[in-house]
Order: sequence, then C-alpha cells, then structure tokens
Amino acid sequence: MTGALSPRLARVVDALPLRPGLRVLEVGGAPGAAAREVARRLGPDGHVLVLDRSAAGIARTRATCAREIEAGVVSTMCAPVEAFALVPGTALFDLAFGCRVGALDGRHPHLYPPALAAIGRAVIPGGTLYIDTGSPLTAVALS
Repeated sequence: MTGALSPRLARVVDALPLRPGLRVLEVGGAPGAAAREVARRLGPDGHVLVLDRSAAGIARTRATCAREIEAGVVSTMCAPVEAFALVPGTALFDLAFGCRVGALDGRHPHLYPPALAAIGRAVIPGGTLYIDTGSPLTAVALS
C-alpha cells in the first residue's frame, strides 16, 4: 500500500509525544507516510505540515495524503529547511521532527545552524525538534 509505514518510521512516530489537537512540523517528510499516521493520531483538530525541498517529493506527498489534505489535517510546503519561513499568519507548531534530513543529521553540518533557526521560528517557544539520530530519536530543545 502506498504510504504504509516502514518499521523504522513506525518506531519514530511511536516515539513522538503526540496527543490530539497538536500542530506538528515534519521536516523532509516526502512522500507523506509518517504524516498520514501522525495526522491520524492527532485527530481532526490536529495538523501536520510536511516540509520538503523536493518538488517531486511534495507532489508525491500531495498524492499520498490527498484525503488528509482535503480534510485540512495535512498541508505541504516545498522549501529547504535551512531557508524556509512560514506564510505570515500561520499558527506556530507544537513540535517538529525530521528523519534522514541531511541538514539535521550531520551529513551537512554547515546547514544545521540555519535549519535549527528556521525551525525555531516555526515552533512555539519551548518547543522541541525530534531527529532520528538517537534510539529512535534525539530531542533538541528550541528556544
């Protein structure tokens, strides 16, 4: 089934401190498998924004998550994490997470500071970024 969770992504989603109604930013979320499951757990009052630098990945996410997008519980944005900004007026997110994102997992260390700053501007004060560099996640406090 398209969009089914792999065992690795299932462990990541299970480790997130999700509860109904939260707003979640998923960094590098194409093609949307984790977003669909997170949205299911957040319920109709929650929301997941899938951010990905790949236009093709965002197109796949829009196809995979069409039902969730139509319901208003998932949205997408195509931009690099180190240079993105929320559309003015967009509510901040309660938490963020990213899996296999080079700017966050050490593969592109020069992108980490601007990526962290951009995420910090999109998440509520005191929010947390969860990265798949731990077992299964590393929590990074955002100020």
